Order: sequence, then structure tokens, then C-alpha cells
Amino acid sequence: MTERRARRRPGENRERLIEAGLTEFGLSGYHGTSTARIAARAGVPQPHVYANFRTKQELFFACVESAARRIRDRAASGGSSALGSDRVGATSDSSVALTDSSDARLLLQASAAAAVPELRPLLNAELGALHLALGEHAYAEVLAQGAAALRGGFTAAE
Repeated sequence: MTERRARRRPGENRERLIEAGLTEFGLSGYHGTSTARIAARAGVPQPHVYANFRTKQELFFACVESAARRIRDRAASGGSSALGSDRVGATSDSSVALTDSSDARLLLQASAAAAVPELRPLLNAELGALHLALGEHAYAEVLAQGAAALRGGFTAAE
């Protein structure tokens, strides 16, 4: 007799797809990632991707929004009183250091994907808002962390 899998709570597949998308899009970029790989990583059948998101582009934007929100939340909880300032170094180094590598990788890939005309408007809006929230220095540090995570943690000096 086949054992039945436990039912997931409403919205759980969507959350799993976003988490899987953070990893897959972060590693391979928008064009290098298939919805089949995201579905496999999330442990759901591929049709569930399109039951939760109309398009791959919609899933990508949901992942970018999630990563940006988590980075803003971490920066705010890191005690930065200057959050929201657009001056250089608006956040403390400790709040930037709290950035998850999958979030940083995804934002680096989103920055690259912003060159694609159909992705540009929404990505520029989300990335621009994050840039304003963090400030120039902290935003650049997040992107540098994303690049380091893609390189496997190696720096140019190594």
C-alpha cells in the first residue's frame, strides 16, 4: 500500500518555490534557471510553479522582493539608525554582514538581469528602493557578498 504524503498548509508550496527560486536564480541567473529545477528543489511537481505564479518572470520578481525585504529587515534589526538615508555608508557594517549569501547572490543576479528590457522596470524599482534604504556603501557590500558567494568565497587577493 502506498503511503500518503501529508497535506501542506495553504501557501506552503508558494513559500517553498520562492526559497528554491532564491537558490536557483542566485546560482544560475534568470535565463540560466528553469522552472523544472526550481520545482525539483522545492519538492513540488512543475505544474505547481504555474499554479502559484503565472510566469517564470513573476516567480523571479517574488524572489527578488523576498530577498530585498529580508536584507532590509536584517539591516533595520541590526540597529542602523541611518536606515533610509541615501548617504554613503548609511548602514552599519554589522547589519550588512548579516546578509544571507542566497539573498546576496540573487540580488547580484537581479542586477545583471536588469539589463533585459522586459525585466528592467520592476527590477530597477525594487533594486533602487533597496539601494536608497541601505545607502551606497552597504548596497555595494551586499552585491560584493553576492559575487563572493558565487566565486565560492574566494577574493581577488587569494
